[in-house]
Amino acid sequence: MKKSLLIQQEIGDKSGEGTTLNNISQIYDARGDYDTALDTLKKSLLIRQEIGDKSGEGTTLNNISQIFQARGDYDTALDYLKKSLLIRQEIGDKSGEGTTLNNISQIFQARGDYDTALDTLKKSLLIAQEIGDKSSEGVILNNISQIYDARGDYDTALDTLKKSLLITQEIGDVAGLCATLFNMGHIHWKNEKQQEAVSAWVQVYQLAQPMQLKQVLDALEGLGLPGGLAGWADLAQRAATQE
Repeated sequence: MKKSLLIQQEIGDKSGEGTTLNNISQIYDARGDYDTALDTLKKSLLIRQEIGDKSGEGTTLNNISQIFQARGDYDTALDYLKKSLLIRQEIGDKSGEGTTLNNISQIFQARGDYDTALDTLKKSLLIAQEIGDKSSEGVILNNISQIYDARGDYDTALDTLKKSLLITQEIGDVAGLCATLFNMGHIHWKNEKQQEAVSAWVQVYQLAQPMQLKQVLDALEGLGLPGGLAGWADLAQRAATQE
């Protein structure tokens, strides 16, 4: 990417430079180097503002917000998200608007303001349904379920997860399917339905193991089953034998 950036700077390709800087920032973000990621994003933002790239500006503002959120600076993150939202609404970027609303909801949820988080998620959900974005719809429904879960309304949380499950199955979103089943397992466990919880988590293992979805497998290991992933492998083998 750095070679690409040098070429773009050399030939004066400002649009490409802004995009590449934004992409480079995501590498530093993934490494946890938030200072460098933020510096790179600010350079991208200046370029995109300079050339009037509203779509790119909205994206970069959204990405900047994620750095501040990761640092726990929710006020600053929310400020950047609101700027991003205004731009995306202004240019009619429905997909970006839905994404930004979803991210805004996460700020309110982190603050414990579940009412505002839920209202914001419902707006995001309507947009996803309006534009036929099934992948986002599944994610948003999953996020909505977490609000009800946090409130202790497990029945509504489970109903919402079942809607997400149908969508993720329909579109073949394995990562989304794992997230939904994982959360369903937690709801069953809280309702003292341990057998149903374990069954859901075994399905997660069966989906995640062939694709080596590290985050999912790490989450399963974190559940504390004796033997760790080997324990889940054993349960999955037993389940397959019984089918």
